[in-house]
Amino acid sequence: MSIQLGERVSSPESNSTAPGIDDAAQPKAGASVILDEAAECLRDLHGDAIGSLTVERVVVGVFFTGVKFSDGSTGVAYTPPELIERASTRILGDTTRAYRGRKAAEMIDSSIDGPFGHVIRLAALNALSVPLFQRGCFKTAGSDDLSSISELFAGRKVCMVGAIIPLLKKLGDLGASEIAIIDKKKETRDEATLGRFVPVEKTAETLEACQTAVFTRAAIANGTIEELLRWVPKHAAIAVVGPTAGFVPTPLFQRGVAVVGTVMVTDGDRALEVLSEGGGGYQLFKQCVTKMNLVNPPVLADIKLQNP
Repeated sequence: MSIQLGERVSSPESNSTAPGIDDAAQPKAGASVILDEAAECLRDLHGDAIGSLTVERVVVGVFFTGVKFSDGSTGVAYTPPELIERASTRILGDTTRAYRGRKAAEMIDSSIDGPFGHVIRLAALNALSVPLFQRGCFKTAGSDDLSSISELFAGRKVCMVGAIIPLLKKLGDLGASEIAIIDKKKETRDEATLGRFVPVEKTAETLEACQTAVFTRAAIANGTIEELLRWVPKHAAIAVVGPTAGFVPTPLFQRGVAVVGTVMVTDGDRALEVLSEGGGGYQLFKQCVTKMNLVNPPVLADIKLQNP
């Protein structure tokens, strides 16, 4: 399949209102566009075969949501705590949703319903992407960590939106010259030992000044990814990381993303059991997922030219 790079939209003024990077209750339209494009890509690549796939099981876990289809393909996506909190005010008044047996084509449609519909759709998109990754439809880096694409980070000013503590440590190991972190969760501030925290209100100006932007699961889960991408200067590198970004990367590549660091579920039954028992990312990584870096060769080539 061919991958075309889209033009980045000029960034707004630095004093523009920053998106609510931790607010996942009302996903913004931008993410829907990206997910709609991912769904269309999946329909094209799977062809008629998608019509025979149905949902075998859905688990909405405390930390991640998982979807398994009848062919065994399984995907996971971050369950934002804000979504759980707000959904709890509706759950008693909502009609219970039954997802088992639904067609795969319906599960990746933008109209998937229920208080957790958005994150279930994400997990479904990720699940249907697994067979394509297994077939080698997208190019991957030489290793499952960031070392093989260190040119994105070494000696560069990095801005991370939505902090992942192990990733922060890795960026330090890779020699990032500066790490700016935009994440308003107190727990993250307490645990982080690298980087400087930037107020959410300065998201735009911080991204505009970076050489590499790193967007994590929250930006995908809460729908702010499209808006955030517009604030990254054209010369900067972009990485999107986390299990939630495990869908076909074409829509992100078309927006200039250089690498998508994500996972592929290797044992669907075990993954859903982990989630149903309150497990999270650490348990998944140890037992039933494998890391991978999906790369965008034309963009990586441009970055290498910037760093001779």
